[in-house]
Amino acid sequence: MYTDETQTECGDFLFVTELERCAEIEKVLTRGNLKVAHVESGGQALATLAAEPWTVMVADTRLPDMDGVELARAALAIRSGLFVFLGDADPPEELGKQAAIAGVAGIVHMPYEPDELLPLLWFVMQS
Repeated sequence: MYTDETQTECGDFLFVTELERCAEIEKVLTRGNLKVAHVESGGQALATLAAEPWTVMVADTRLPDMDGVELARAALAIRSGLFVFLGDADPPEELGKQAAIAGVAGIVHMPYEPDELLPLLWFVMQS
């Protein structure tokens, strides 16, 4: 488990999506003794980030209350060292540019498949 400069315990992975989209990945990560949380809206994600630090946030580009780029901007304003990944099944061409400007680390394909997403998450945790 990672800590910040003040030695506050920090969460590893925050998923902002419907539970069924990340349930399988959550199981694998928690078996590895990683701290994983799940919320379903941008507002819930921002409240969670404000309450405690997290290392990685994986969020859908389309949420009930805001879009993923908007969430990324707000999340990074709260936690500047956060790694943000946005998920989309068919990302529009302009998403990459908007996401990069917002500070997003990458775009991942949905549905979130463990064999595709887990290597990326492990790589981020090792860096």
